[in-house]
Amino acid sequence: MEDRIPLSERFYSIQGEGPLMGTPALFLRVMGCNLRCVWCDTPYTWDRWGISRYGKGEVSRSTDYRFQDFVRDVRRYRLVVLTGGEPMLYSGVWERWIGEVDGDTVFQFETNGTFAPILEEDGRVLFVVSPKFPESGNPDAIRIDILRRYMPLVEEGRAFLKFVISSPRRDEERIRELVERLNFPRSRLPFQLFVMPEGTSLKPSLVRATVDMALRNGWRYSDRLHLRVWGNRRGR
Repeated sequence: MEDRIPLSERFYSIQGEGPLMGTPALFLRVMGCNLRCVWCDTPYTWDRWGISRYGKGEVSRSTDYRFQDFVRDVRRYRLVVLTGGEPMLYSGVWERWIGEVDGDTVFQFETNGTFAPILEEDGRVLFVVSPKFPESGNPDAIRIDILRRYMPLVEEGRAFLKFVISSPRRDEERIRELVERLNFPRSRLPFQLFVMPEGTSLKPSLVRATVDMALRNGWRYSDRLHLRVWGNRRGR
C-alpha cells in the first residue's frame, strides 16, 4: 500500500477525554481540518490564519505516516486514537488500513461529525463525535443527515457525542434541541452524551457550570485529565 497520511504528532499518553478517559493510548494526530473553530486547541494542525484564539498563525511540519508504520503500531498498542485536525479527512485510507490488520486493537476516531462513519461492521472501531455549533465559527457544521448515521452505532455502544461547552446556558439549549432532532436514544443519554468545558486550562467556574448542566439533563461530564496532569503541553 502506498497511501500516506500527514501527521502532526504521534505520541503515547493517556486518553484525557471522553468514554475511555484514563486509558493508555497511542495518539495519531493528523494535519488538516475542514472546519475553522475559533477555540480550537490544536491550531498547529491547520490554522495558518490565526483564526483560533489559541493559535499564532503557525502550522507544524508534517511527517508521512505509512501503512507499515500503522502495522507496527497496531501490533504494539491496544488503543489507537485517531485525532487531529480532522482524521476523517483520510477516511478512505483508514478504512483500507484497518481492514487489513487483525487483532483486538481498538481504534477511536475523534471527529467533528461532518463525515459519515466508516467500518460500521467492525466492532473494534469507536467514534467520539463532537458537533460544532455556529459560535465555533462554522455556521453550517451541524450536519443532521450525517449525525443520524451515527445513531445506530450509539445504540451499539460504539459512538458517543461530545460537546465542547463555552457558553453553558446557550450550549445547553442547543444540545437539547439537537438531541430531539436526532432522536438520540434516551437510554443511552447517561452514558454516551458528554459535555466538556472548553479551553486550554480548566476554569473552575466553567467546570462547575458544565457539571451542573450534566446533572440537570442526565448527561455525562467529561473532564480533561491531560490538562490536570500536564497542563497545555503538546504530546501529552
